[in-house]
Amino acid sequence: MATKTACFSDHGFPRPSPAQPLDETDLDSEMGLSFARQISPNCRLVDCKVPSPTCADAPDDTRLEFKDFKRQAQSLSCEFFCSQDVRGMVASVRSMGCSPFHDELAACLLRASLDQKDATRQAVIPLLLALHEEELMSTAQLARGFEKLVLSWEDLQLDVPGAPGLLVSLLSSRVGLFDKSLFARLPEDLLSKVSCDLPSNLAQRTIHTHLEELRAFKTELHTKIQEHLLRMGTADGLVAWLREECKPAFHHEVVVAACLCSFDDKPCPDAYWTSCFDSGDLRAEKCRMVLDALVQLNAEQLLSETDVQIGFSRVLGIVTTEMESTETRRDFTHLVALLRGAVEKELLAAQFLKLARRLGYGGPLGMQALRWAQRQTPLHSRRVWGSGDLRQMRAEMHDTIEEYFDSHSTEEMAQVIEELHLSSKEQVTFLRKLLVASMERGAQQVALHAMEELLGFCWTDQEVEGAFQQIRDIEADLVLDFPEIRECTGNLVKLAVQRGLLKPSYLAVDATSHV
Repeated sequence: MATKTACFSDHGFPRPSPAQPLDETDLDSEMGLSFARQISPNCRLVDCKVPSPTCADAPDDTRLEFKDFKRQAQSLSCEFFCSQDVRGMVASVRSMGCSPFHDELAACLLRASLDQKDATRQAVIPLLLALHEEELMSTAQLARGFEKLVLSWEDLQLDVPGAPGLLVSLLSSRVGLFDKSLFARLPEDLLSKVSCDLPSNLAQRTIHTHLEELRAFKTELHTKIQEHLLRMGTADGLVAWLREECKPAFHHEVVVAACLCSFDDKPCPDAYWTSCFDSGDLRAEKCRMVLDALVQLNAEQLLSETDVQIGFSRVLGIVTTEMESTETRRDFTHLVALLRGAVEKELLAAQFLKLARRLGYGGPLGMQALRWAQRQTPLHSRRVWGSGDLRQMRAEMHDTIEEYFDSHSTEEMAQVIEELHLSSKEQVTFLRKLLVASMERGAQQVALHAMEELLGFCWTDQEVEGAFQQIRDIEADLVLDFPEIRECTGNLVKLAVQRGLLKPSYLAVDATSHV
């Protein structure tokens, strides 16, 4: 989020300048350099340092499910624009206990503001700033919410004709909501629409100059991709050209252009190798080449996390819009392959798939493509697929245990556990659930077999003992549904000692602790 000096409102929160009409913005005066040369980490959509979630990343724990939160957020948005009570809205948001979903709240508030009259519309700015100050909304969440509107700007203008200009006006440093370098990353067609709607003034000329620079970059970029990547099969020439151009704010367009060129399944006359493949295999080969090139550009520090995230977000929007307009899903499988490959090569964080799907990037087709990509990258995505929260983690544990008792396959269980990246505490919970399920089924030996087979691979001696202790700690609750739990647990402890899963001394401790 941009930083700025602000006075204070009657609510006690910073009072920013309102989003001015574009003929009054400071687009030119605030930019000492070309827009294309401005970069900032505050533009990234996912604030994630690792390519896939680990045991250190706790699942989202929210009071409401996402669909219920979304409905509640829409209701609160309507109430806020009637009352404009910032403190009351902040308190209501905090009481919902759903901070992981606040990117959707940002999108909901910004979308609702577009329907308001000028005076009322400005109220969303101090509210979003207050939520950020109260640590209820991160910079990345705000950026994701804004990106959701950017992807759907053409639909928005059907309801709100001035929506494109209003979205761009939010990026002014006078407003202070977003990092101003986001302006250079807006889609060309959105900026073209804004430029056409403006009268001839400083703002219009500034945007027009920026558009000319952007179009020239994209034209040359297309030529370089065709010449070096597709014809010669190497990204070295593209690397040299990008360094020479030195326009890092446009580098997300590299991701977009490279990915889109891989959808072309027609052989290129200047590249003999393309004639050696049929259409399906040619797409697959281009997909491989493009992803390898993007990995190289990332290693050369020519692609940042922001470039990759925004680039794939725009690819989702472009490809799904094309599929909807042509009423064909021919490109769907290839889109999934690109997303899958980007995650497998650790170019795109698995968290992106989760968050983009939840926010609905690319509409229904985009959400489906993201879901398929998640299912095809279980080692990276299983911990965050589905709803990606604590409820989903519990469901994954339950399903894994159910499947094990059906198949008795420790190999399948080990694979799922590896993909879930369970923490030590979660391992204990999983083992406890496994043991309780075995006692309910009368299949104690089946569960102990799995524990013995995977000891040292999936869990430790301490985690096994912790699972038994956890059963004893909660057996007062379990006895309501399973009256024989105490006796069954005692017998299970004896069987575990016989298999060497527990030390013989544990028998004495268990007997004295639970008479």
